[in-house]
Amino acid sequence: MNKPLLEKLKKWQSGQARRDNVEAYRVLPYKVLEDIARREPQTPEELLEVKGIKEKKLARYGKDILALVKGASNNQGSTFPFLERSSRNSSRSNLKIFEVGEYLDYLNEKLLQAEARIKGEISSIENRGNYIFFGLKDKEDESLLNCFIWRNDYQISGVELEEGMEVVIWGYPNVYKPSGRMSFQTKLIELVGEGALKKAYEELKKKLELEGLFALERKKAIPDFSHKIGLITSHQGAAIGDFTSNLGSYGFQIKFYDSRVEGKQAVFDLINGIKWFNKNISGLDVIVLVRGGGSLESLQAFNTESIVREIANSKIPVLAGIGHEKDVSLAALAADKMVSTPTGAAVELTRSWDEAGNIVSEAERELLSYLSKVFERFERVKHVLHRETEKIGQAILYNKEKISTSLKNIFSSFSRLIANIKEQIKIAENQVRLNNPERQLRLGYSLVSMGGKIVRSVKDVKVGDKADIKVSDGKLKSKIFKVEP
Repeated sequence: MNKPLLEKLKKWQSGQARRDNVEAYRVLPYKVLEDIARREPQTPEELLEVKGIKEKKLARYGKDILALVKGASNNQGSTFPFLERSSRNSSRSNLKIFEVGEYLDYLNEKLLQAEARIKGEISSIENRGNYIFFGLKDKEDESLLNCFIWRNDYQISGVELEEGMEVVIWGYPNVYKPSGRMSFQTKLIELVGEGALKKAYEELKKKLELEGLFALERKKAIPDFSHKIGLITSHQGAAIGDFTSNLGSYGFQIKFYDSRVEGKQAVFDLINGIKWFNKNISGLDVIVLVRGGGSLESLQAFNTESIVREIANSKIPVLAGIGHEKDVSLAALAADKMVSTPTGAAVELTRSWDEAGNIVSEAERELLSYLSKVFERFERVKHVLHRETEKIGQAILYNKEKISTSLKNIFSSFSRLIANIKEQIKIAENQVRLNNPERQLRLGYSLVSMGGKIVRSVKDVKVGDKADIKVSDGKLKSKIFKVEP
């Protein structure tokens, strides 16, 4: 990768974002800049092959990007084709004649290169709603710079301007076309001096505490076993290495947002990073905000009201690992979880994984110990069972012989019983046969019945009764005419 080219592309991206008044990633995402620095396209066709560059982006930014790649001068890389001359030695008479508006556009384009940080004293303030005009005076020679700042940038700066206040402003000159007035378009205002910074820190801390922005009850829990992480820090700083090298091998998915972390200018990147993750990355477990230690001045971005409110409003939990020599940053106080260093942030995220691993390891040791005891008991039981099985086998053989003998005895007794029963049945048959009434009928006897009952006595009948007389070859119907005892 062509790193010098990447730095040029990043600087161009930053300037273009300020000119368009949008977040830097909306111009071109950082990954697209990296791809351009790798490919180094030389033509519009090659530039279109870069993922993220479409016809619209090509038309708007193509000439600037290709000029940076080719190492062309700013004039050659201008987005204003009417500035180009037919030859390097052309006479002044051949220069392009501009319309006023065209020239002011060109001038403002060039003035972007005059970006600067300027120190001075506030001499006047004029609040016009969406923006604020103010004068910045040199204390030595009374030089005066007319400045303005948009309301949104003023709020992000978090400095309440007062006449006589010493500040450092960051921005670039700009000509307002309707009036032709040049002023310094301010993006950020910083306080000057350690004492002023500490005073502002304490005042803002007290104000935000009263609002409850640091209260424990409003903090969101950092999920155990966090897996998908949004990391906001500088790709050039040591913090990113300290964080990633201490994460351990738990398969974390890290989505990285490159942000400045030094000085108050970093506040724009930090705010945009938090917004970007909340808007664009679904299923994110936590946003991690890290940087190393530093002075109160270098950490101004982390002590602004705007970053505190952005962290408090984040739907995704925020873990802050901001190393600081003395004070705790307001951003860290607003975060859902605060640790002292980038390494501490990594340790915090791996804690639940480490604890789970320790629990599993301990469970494995206990299980192995338990299984070892089970196997020992099993071996003892197996030996006992083997001995008892042998005893049972011997008992079965012994009882098998007893059963065989008993069966023989049973069969013998049963046979005798059957024979005896047969003899008894035969005797019973003879008795039945001898006492069968049918046999008596064949011998000349008869049976008299009346109403289905055998007549056994003269007392059982009376004159006029009808009786049935059964003989060996049929029945006789009779009527009683006389009864003699």
